[in-house]
Amino acid sequence: MTIELIDHSIENVIGFRIKEKIEAEDMNTMVELIEEKLKQEDKLRIYAEVDHWSGMSVAAFVEDLKLSLNHFRDFEKEAIVSDSKWIKKLATISNSLFSSIEVKHFDVEDKDQAWDFICS
Repeated sequence: MTIELIDHSIENVIGFRIKEKIEAEDMNTMVELIEEKLKQEDKLRIYAEVDHWSGMSVAAFVEDLKLSLNHFRDFEKEAIVSDSKWIKKLATISNSLFSSIEVKHFDVEDKDQAWDFICS
């Protein structure tokens, strides 16, 4: 699996690490997790560590788009941790497109600041 969950104790936060290419199976797992969490929480926050991400399949992209359209009001914040310049630009674009979600990018050495942001 390309998406690995990060264990933590914060109820309204989903933490995960992305490696390699995301497939539809990965997105389906994330959708199930998000929808289950939304039964318990009004709004969710996302903490994502991106390590050597090589994109996503078309089927995964479609699932991600459906998730975004169906639940974009269900998220408050997203912290994206990576050393990739293009992912940093993508975070900036996401912040503009989805004004209801505060999206911030953090370099890998700033993981603690990313957790502070997502928990505040």
